[in-house]
Amino acid sequence: MGRSLLALVILLLAACAVPVAADDVGGITMPGTSNFDLQLSDGLTKFFKFEGGGLNALHISTDPESEPYGQVTTTEEQSGIFYLTNTGGRGFTDDMILMIAINGTIPDDFALHIRASGYQWTPTPVVNAPPAADEVEYVDGTYEGTITKDNFVYSPQTWKPAGNNQPGAYPIYYGQDVSDGSNPFHTVYIDLHAGTLGENSLIENLRDNGAVKIEYEFENLPTYASFNSYGWCNQSNQGLGISWTNRVSGVGSSGYSVVGTAPPGAGDVSPDGGSDGTSDASGLSGNEMEAPTGKCLHGSVSLLPVAGTGGNLAAGERATLTFNAGNGTGTLKTAVFYLFVSDSKKGEDGTGTEPQLTVRIDGKTVEPDETYTDRAGKKDAPVAATYVFKLEGIRSGDSAVTVENAGTGDEVCTIDGGALLLVREDPALPEIIWQVVAGCDAVAIDEEGGVFEDDAVSRAIFDDSLNLDQTAAARLLVTGTGSAGILGFNDREWTDALRAEGSVLTADLDVLPVLFPRENIAMLRATKDAASGGVLESRVAVLVTISGTPPSSGDGDSGSSVAPMTRAFIADNPIVKKVSVTLPEQRTPFHVEVRDLETAGTMQAPDAPVYRYLDIGLSGARADPTSLVVTFRVPPSWMEEQGLEPRDVTLMRYTGSTWTPLATDAGSVRDGYQEFSASSDGLSIFAIAGVPGRDAQVAQERAASGSTGNEVPATTPQQSSPLWVVSLFAAGVVLLIRQKI
Repeated sequence: MGRSLLALVILLLAACAVPVAADDVGGITMPGTSNFDLQLSDGLTKFFKFEGGGLNALHISTDPESEPYGQVTTTEEQSGIFYLTNTGGRGFTDDMILMIAINGTIPDDFALHIRASGYQWTPTPVVNAPPAADEVEYVDGTYEGTITKDNFVYSPQTWKPAGNNQPGAYPIYYGQDVSDGSNPFHTVYIDLHAGTLGENSLIENLRDNGAVKIEYEFENLPTYASFNSYGWCNQSNQGLGISWTNRVSGVGSSGYSVVGTAPPGAGDVSPDGGSDGTSDASGLSGNEMEAPTGKCLHGSVSLLPVAGTGGNLAAGERATLTFNAGNGTGTLKTAVFYLFVSDSKKGEDGTGTEPQLTVRIDGKTVEPDETYTDRAGKKDAPVAATYVFKLEGIRSGDSAVTVENAGTGDEVCTIDGGALLLVREDPALPEIIWQVVAGCDAVAIDEEGGVFEDDAVSRAIFDDSLNLDQTAAARLLVTGTGSAGILGFNDREWTDALRAEGSVLTADLDVLPVLFPRENIAMLRATKDAASGGVLESRVAVLVTISGTPPSSGDGDSGSSVAPMTRAFIADNPIVKKVSVTLPEQRTPFHVEVRDLETAGTMQAPDAPVYRYLDIGLSGARADPTSLVVTFRVPPSWMEEQGLEPRDVTLMRYTGSTWTPLATDAGSVRDGYQEFSASSDGLSIFAIAGVPGRDAQVAQERAASGSTGNEVPATTPQQSSPLWVVSLFAAGVVLLIRQKI
């Protein structure tokens, strides 16, 4: 999965997280979640704008080269290294701010040594324009300083500011129970004097992939510390200020936390909460699982379900499965058996517990080479598991797998079945590259637990670079278990691709027409039926690309180098949520740019009330798009002011000298805002307007409420929040930062 998730038993701090006394450090109350001046550790301020979005571009990673999207890491190491990365469409952030949050009471002899290194440049005056390669300079030690107790000037709180993303309730670390007010954190913010550069900056050969390197060392940390990143830009669609942070809620989360060293008898030093299903939050939202580097040979790859379904096993009971490697051509180079288990729990009270299994293959007891587990719900929910066995000297004919529940009490579990991965080498066949993702990710729609359709998605990321001009075919092989769902790859989804063989779901898809040169993503999405029918578990996904000359456009329905490419972009914009673009010919990356316009400019305004004008463009495209779908949102308050119904709201496109209403669908209400999607056959200036009588198609969906963690925030222009009147610091509070710029 590429993540090091919280693995400790999480309890409330006993001796370490005592209520903070009035004379403790920190006297400034955080003024809000957007539009205020953020106090920094050096005594200066930066404007914290953050009116919307801002959760997709920044990440925290332990490996910026291979994992730029980061991971959730919790460690007991009191010193170490991590990186602040950027994968946003703009490609850069001018300056990075490091947030440090310390749980509970901070001792007088506490110290945190921070050293940052990264790229510096003079911010460009052009909106969204990254610096040129010759304008950036890597500096080893952009910041060096020591944070002490007195630097924590903000009053304790349980949330981090993230604009309109769960305002006042956005977690500080992944899996946190923000509602527990007895467990506050002191926070401090450090200007690192270095920016992040991502792939979309189009600057090559960057050190650490353009990330900011953070070296830390704690002294006398008795409780729990969490790091977060914030980004400041001089020019962007969001304007000047801090408008981005790393996501720590839902899919795509990343963060870095350190468990302190408590004095003897002080109890658990971890704050309440957990991750990956160990907290009181629902564990049914999806995760990302990343494939290791792919392998290459001349031959073939297959992923086959094994025969038999073991069913429910009580302690001491056994089940038998059967697989057969067959007699395919070539030499068998790799054989991997995946065993799928679900619903492992104690029979008496249903509390989830990891399976205790003894596995024998052809009578020989074997231990798994890898094990992946996930809870199907909250911290006491049943456990699902995937066991990986790398087979050597596999025999021809049938092989018997015996699985015994080795529990000694009332433990029960379900053996769903398994799959067999076979790789054969054959010099007579074309060269192939295969990438494998194996894991266990339980997803289901759980609206009461805050998991909606957008959250119940498991993703497998294949990040190898592919030469599409030398790729003749590409196939996606998938196995899962449980309830049926929707399978997707990059920007296409199939509602009927998964075939059920007992409890095992399989799929074999031609994905060449939607293949990307890099960062291909397979998605397994739970449907609303899964909410009543059970849980969908993502298990194994394999991407196989076959070298050769791509098919020509005259080869019927086959994918080709001139086949249209469709790609969806999550817009870092408070109004537009997503733009899906189809190009007639595209084999290299391209990006969507969305800009807000206050007026129609020199164009005549449409004869209709307008909520917002938009300028949507492309960078890196070889041709004009053949179609695009724009997903946007409008506050119901604006519709009420204009006397409009959702069916009256339309996206209009300016072509020539005319505003043309486009086909617009009204979706559901999410987080208090009405969502819409509209289709266009080209780019232009657009207007979100109200045209009574247009009768936009209204989706027959029950309006969902609550935030999913993936929501785009409010679209109405924000007034700057009034700054709180802050008294002078109490006598004796002195800034002790020693800093080198």
